[in-house]
Amino acid sequence: MSALPRSVKLLIAGATLLGIGCVAIRVPQIATWDLTDILAVLLIASLTIVTERNSIPLRHGSETVNFALTDGVWAGALLLVSPSVLTVSVLLGVGVGQAWNRWKPYKIAYNVSQFLIGITLAEAAFAILGVWGDGPTDPVMWLAVLGAMYVSFAVNATAIMLVVSMVEGTSFLAVFRLPLSLNVVHWLGNMALGLLAALLWTLEPIALVLMVAPVALTFSTYRRWVESIRERDQMRDLYEAGRALSGPLASDDDFGGFLSLLEKLLPADRVELVLVEGNRVAVHASAGVRHLLVEDADTAPLEAFVAVRSGVSPQIAMVGDGQDVRGVLAVYRAQVLTATERLLLDGLADQIAVRLQDHRLFGTALERARLSEIVSHTSDGVFVVDTRGRITTWNPAMEALSGFSERQAVGQRCDDVLGLDRDSFFFQDDAGDGEPRDTWVHTRDGDKQVRLRTSVIRDEEGAPPARIAVVRDAGEEARAEQIKRDFVSMVSHELRTPLTPLKGFLLSLVEGTVEDSAEKRQEYYRIMLRQAQRLERTVNDMLDVSQIEAGGLVIDLQPVPLDHVLTRLVREFRQQHPERTVRMSDVGRSAVVMADPFRVEQVVLNLLSNADKYTPADLPISVSAVPIGDQATISVRDRGEGIPSEHRDRIFDRFYRVTEGDGPRRQGSGLGLYIARTLVEAMGGRIWVYSDVGVGTTFSFSLPVVDLAIVGEAEAHELPGEPFRPVLVRG
Repeated sequence: MSALPRSVKLLIAGATLLGIGCVAIRVPQIATWDLTDILAVLLIASLTIVTERNSIPLRHGSETVNFALTDGVWAGALLLVSPSVLTVSVLLGVGVGQAWNRWKPYKIAYNVSQFLIGITLAEAAFAILGVWGDGPTDPVMWLAVLGAMYVSFAVNATAIMLVVSMVEGTSFLAVFRLPLSLNVVHWLGNMALGLLAALLWTLEPIALVLMVAPVALTFSTYRRWVESIRERDQMRDLYEAGRALSGPLASDDDFGGFLSLLEKLLPADRVELVLVEGNRVAVHASAGVRHLLVEDADTAPLEAFVAVRSGVSPQIAMVGDGQDVRGVLAVYRAQVLTATERLLLDGLADQIAVRLQDHRLFGTALERARLSEIVSHTSDGVFVVDTRGRITTWNPAMEALSGFSERQAVGQRCDDVLGLDRDSFFFQDDAGDGEPRDTWVHTRDGDKQVRLRTSVIRDEEGAPPARIAVVRDAGEEARAEQIKRDFVSMVSHELRTPLTPLKGFLLSLVEGTVEDSAEKRQEYYRIMLRQAQRLERTVNDMLDVSQIEAGGLVIDLQPVPLDHVLTRLVREFRQQHPERTVRMSDVGRSAVVMADPFRVEQVVLNLLSNADKYTPADLPISVSAVPIGDQATISVRDRGEGIPSEHRDRIFDRFYRVTEGDGPRRQGSGLGLYIARTLVEAMGGRIWVYSDVGVGTTFSFSLPVVDLAIVGEAEAHELPGEPFRPVLVRG
């Protein structure tokens, strides 16, 4: 009873109290009984016990509806005996009969109580309706019995269906509607038998012998009727169980619905499926699944994982056969399974084994499909060689690396395609799995040095081993490693270079080893400020590159007047570099562009810093901005040694620096031009370079011009207080 919902417990308790009250009101009448009344109680109670013992069960979900001739006995008794005799007979007959059937105590208490409530209300109704009748032979009294027993029938049916709906958590009407027609027909038949028996007892008691045949025939008809309903429900449940086992292969934990149907099908109090895989034990039931970790579970007897529940030993069927036994299907019920039910249980256990095998194969196929998808999109070349040295798999990256297509490679020997000898390289005894090896392979463009890793692969069916090879271009990998080393070295130098003078000046000022006049301090501060700004630019460049690579660069587009931006930037640059001459031309007639003002400043400052780095101190830097059609071109020209033609295509690449030439080598991170290109392209423009070796270099970038008429119209329609933002781009 502890597993019942609280509402059901309250319902049982309330019904029990009302049942006790129904008996209590009859106590004064019981005190006046004579021998005839006692014999009547014994007879009616005995007949009730017999009918309860021979009730016909029809399972409905987790509960069972029982069909019996009991209310026929009570209908006849209602005509013949006093209310107190009938009440006590119901109490004794139902209580003893259901206890004899070994029903659970709380079920007996609830059933006895609801029957007592129903019969008490029926007695009250009969007392009212029977005032117009005259004895058991009067048809008016028959109608009174029908009306009174209908009250009892309504109470009993409502009580049973109410507790079923509360236990199962379903709608009362849905539960009440299903057996209603059966209950009505069954009740009418019982009423006819009860009235007929009462009439014969009144007219000629010996004639009751003739009731044996119709009662037996009625009971047989009920039994066959319920069996046909049960067979129909079993066929439906068997069909649904088959569907549940043949449904989509979504998860091994999908057995709850199937086990719930199996509980109805057998019928059983509980059905469990115990599956063992390695040290993992999964106990499935209709309510869910529990997972256990048990040491040596794969070697322990499977019966050890099947528990005894509610004092009922399980009846089991093995899931699978031979060496492929994976679990146990356990049925908990008091009755031994019939031969037909045992065949059904074994058949369903075999279907579970097939489903588990299908699920495993499906998982393997899905895993292989995912692996194939990964291999086809990896940047590393991947191919597989069988024991005969023939290529069986060839991914697109391998085609790009070697120049040979999948059609040209698959089925060919690896030594014919790549020049790799199968016996000496792939399957030698000392070939270490996963250890990289540098070797040379044939490609369509000639021999190429590659870094190759191999390992043995086997399938689950024990097929001969094969070798999978992962190939990388050794030259590209070496270049990547060199770039990484250069970057670490560059970052270390770029951060240390401004820090050295900063630390030196600060230490000198602290120790008082330098001239400490106001003019000298101003000079020291300016030098330290320039170094701090240089350090800040390096850090900002690295942060920008990190944002670009992570896809988090934000571009806020809005109309930007180029003349205002460029004039201010050049003025600030001149103040920071008073020894450098910066000339401006055509800036006054420049246009308004659609851009991010902060990013425009960042690009121009990068180009100015680059020009300052490569232009001799006595030569000027030129800045110009010229509108051409729907684009405005901003240019920064230096008078340095120029960029050789072989470097111009890569000058905007990340970390790329020109380290050749006759001029002095300049330090830098190789990030400024890469950032400039990314920002310009994100704002819808483009950037390019023109260089004449020995003369100088001009970096130019273009941005889209804004139609001021359109901007004015948009501003006229914007909401008060909201700035005009034509577009927001996140790159």
